[in-house]
Amino acid sequence: MRVLVPATIANFGPGFDVFGVGIEEPYDELEFKESSEWEIEVKGFEVPADRNNVALIAAKALTALVGEELCLKMKLRKGIRPKSGLGSSGASSLAGALAAAKVLGIEDDELIIKAALEGEKAASGSVHGDNVIPAYYGDFTIIESLRPLRVHRIPVDFPLVVVLPDFEVPTSEARKVLPEKISRKDALRNLALAGALVRALIANDLRTVGRLLDDRIAFPYRKRLMPWFEGVRKAALDAGAYGAFISGSGPAVFALGEDLRSIGKAIAEAFEDIGIEAEVYVTHAGRGASWF
Repeated sequence: MRVLVPATIANFGPGFDVFGVGIEEPYDELEFKESSEWEIEVKGFEVPADRNNVALIAAKALTALVGEELCLKMKLRKGIRPKSGLGSSGASSLAGALAAAKVLGIEDDELIIKAALEGEKAASGSVHGDNVIPAYYGDFTIIESLRPLRVHRIPVDFPLVVVLPDFEVPTSEARKVLPEKISRKDALRNLALAGALVRALIANDLRTVGRLLDDRIAFPYRKRLMPWFEGVRKAALDAGAYGAFISGSGPAVFALGEDLRSIGKAIAEAFEDIGIEAEVYVTHAGRGASWF
């Protein structure tokens, strides 16, 4: 059996640790079957192929949660580059949890997501569901709470472009620069941005969604890790983008607009101008995990 789990855009502007959406590509693919012992083989981007692999951790976590005996032989085709800002560890973690769930006949969303978050925790050092949850459900997801699991979903299906530069921003490092407190002014502005963005998504008003792609909680502090961002965003806007922002903790950048190939090319050229190669994905939002 196989499961495909897509990359995700976490935060999606002002929704730090709360908003997320799955995208059509890139994606991770996991083939699995029952075995007499735990085993994982990895192809594609380099990640651990031992007990430290997050797919393995998440699969084992689910078996422990339900008290079942199970071993799986898994083959992971790693299509989402680690430390890219596209939910790489979340995708692999969810794939492992879904593999165990499929074999054990478990359909409980909360159990599956809880197990997947154990893999995410092992990778990033903290539990945040804004990659795992949209990868699981598809749609645009809003996390009200993890325990108990309360997720609100907005069906979406819109095109966007994602540009992935050839360097890394580890999630664990990006979380270390965040402050314990933010100002009331910034909190109010983020609340306004988030509320308006949700309304614009429901109305499928992508021009307004693009205008609202900003953040006052995390990005002002993470920006020091991305001194290139303003130049890249300007290139996107000059090429006709409605808006452009960082995916997750970066360095991937996503943008909305009409001529997405031209926008993606402009962003990639802005990276190239500072000596950084970049890969462009013209893709769709709203995709979730699927079996095939």
